[in-house]
Amino acid sequence: MQPEDTATRRKSDFDQITLAVIDCALQAKSWLTPMPAVLATSYAAGQRAERRLHNRRVILIMTIIFDLFLFAQVKSAPEVLRASAILRLGFTPVVLAFILLDATGRLRRLYAPFLVTTAVLPTVISAILTLMTSHHNITAISDIHAIPLILLATGVVARLTPAEVFSNVAVSVACFCASVLLAPFIPSAQIESLLLTDIAIGAAAIVFNLQLESRDRRVFLLHTSDTINRAALAARNRFLLAETQTDGLTGVANRRCFDETFAAVWRECAITGNQLGLIILDIDHFKKFNDRYGHQGGDDCLRRVATTASQEVRQGDLFARYGGEEFVVILPGAALHAAAAVAERMRAAVAALFLPHEGAGVGALVTISLGVAAMSPRPCEDPRQLIEAADANLFGAKRAGRDRVCAAMEVASQ
Repeated sequence: MQPEDTATRRKSDFDQITLAVIDCALQAKSWLTPMPAVLATSYAAGQRAERRLHNRRVILIMTIIFDLFLFAQVKSAPEVLRASAILRLGFTPVVLAFILLDATGRLRRLYAPFLVTTAVLPTVISAILTLMTSHHNITAISDIHAIPLILLATGVVARLTPAEVFSNVAVSVACFCASVLLAPFIPSAQIESLLLTDIAIGAAAIVFNLQLESRDRRVFLLHTSDTINRAALAARNRFLLAETQTDGLTGVANRRCFDETFAAVWRECAITGNQLGLIILDIDHFKKFNDRYGHQGGDDCLRRVATTASQEVRQGDLFARYGGEEFVVILPGAALHAAAAVAERMRAAVAALFLPHEGAGVGALVTISLGVAAMSPRPCEDPRQLIEAADANLFGAKRAGRDRVCAAMEVASQ
């Protein structure tokens, strides 16, 4: 087995295993669609760039809105205005640093903790400012409602991983509960409703994040499955196409492939004005070889001659089985002397195999005869004249004693 065949088989086996794992993941009954370990790295890499760009935009907008709350405190809580300005405006450079470092790819493993810290800090700042508000300032209760809004924005609008959103919700809810329970100006009758509201928002953020993450994973798994299936189908189609254009015995191109290629090359040379060479070769005394060695021996002879002769053609030439023991070579852009040189290399290579051919006489070896022709095609001309000229030269090589190349003349355009 060739190395490329082994690699292809291994990839096919791997793809089948991957498809089975994907199918199991898609059928799993859970809140979060499981991500197979074999695909986890590629999924994370695909999500990373998209999520980071989205998060940079969201955090920047949230920071601007968070800073604008400073103006609301001018009237609602003037006693904490200075502290609010210091904390809020001190938070802004942290956000800008995060955005800059992330955009330039410098955060790497620090991205997740930096992101969670950036998402949680506004809640912490709001909680601190709430606790600093004087106990008689009942209007400051409006400020505490900013904390659930921050949690809603970071938990729902930002694109966090499940682990990141859990951390964000846990810290945010803890800060909110502490500020509500410790703030002296909040009426006791409202404490329970405030706590339940924030906890409900945190739970909703977690559920929403899990559903969004599950959807993204399903889309990725379905896309991966579709990509694998499409690649397998394309490979199968290429295989079937190769099968229809390959001779089953010798492994070289078959007559159908020759006919299609010859017609296409003829048209191309007619347009470009390039010459077109053609070689027809025949195994000498092949009927006698079959009579002496049997059809299996004859098949082996065909395979060895085809393999050896096809290795001598130029890159871009087509070597094909024409029928029986006859083979043909299409040589685009080859003049008569260039095609004759290729033919002579093929003749010498087959002779160098030293295949016994006792059917042709004692000590005889397998040889080939070759007819060569070339011409400059024109659109109105019949391509068969080039084939007939090469075939006539093949007959001339046979008549001259076989095991030789005959390239009597270049075919003149009509």
